[in-house]
Amino acid sequence: MSTDISPQPPSPELWQVLDEAARGCAPTVFPRDRVVRRARLIKRRRRLVTGTLAIALLTPPAISLALPREATHSPAVTSTRAPTPGPSVSRDPADDRSPVRVVRPGERIEAGLGVWYMLKKREYCDANPADEEPICVGYLDVNQPGAVPMTFNTHPLEKGMVYVFAYTGKTPAARITMTEDGRTTVLPIVRLAGRPAYVSSYAVGAPQPADASQGLLGDAQFRVYGADGKELARMGGR
Repeated sequence: MSTDISPQPPSPELWQVLDEAARGCAPTVFPRDRVVRRARLIKRRRRLVTGTLAIALLTPPAISLALPREATHSPAVTSTRAPTPGPSVSRDPADDRSPVRVVRPGERIEAGLGVWYMLKKREYCDANPADEEPICVGYLDVNQPGAVPMTFNTHPLEKGMVYVFAYTGKTPAARITMTEDGRTTVLPIVRLAGRPAYVSSYAVGAPQPADASQGLLGDAQFRVYGADGKELARMGGR
């Protein structure tokens, strides 16, 4: 007597079990937005590190000086070659201190050409016109200034280069300047109230070549001075 061992179709109960198992193995939705934002953050940090390594620093002794006087606002600061919505500010860096603007945490600060940023307790966050939200840079603290007490970011745009940066030196900054094409401009100091962990500044310079052959800062040079006129730090310049 022979036995039929030919393949038999699965029973309805087995089909149901197989369907449920297949649905449980379905791939999740690809997180495109998170991947794109992560890639932009890595690119921003890579550019930040590259620029920081190019800074030439003059390290001052750690002394305690009074904070510069406060002002309620600061004008937009631009280079002579960069188009601006209003007149640029030019002062004699040997005589004038930087205007000081005190802001609230998270308050929007217009840096020029659509770029803006805001300050937090230990970091600043900036964004260009194409960004949906700013990307933050930190940890920033005068008690841990590191080897280079200046952190900056650049936004190369068609109409100009926008610079946003922070100074974390222990000696308070009284004046910050940008020199480009032989012309020196006093930049504003923007900070939080009290004894902040850092101060920030911004400027708009001339457009830079697309291949960045002149470096992240082009021929622009930034300097920070104390209340006694002593140079505390410097970056950029060829």
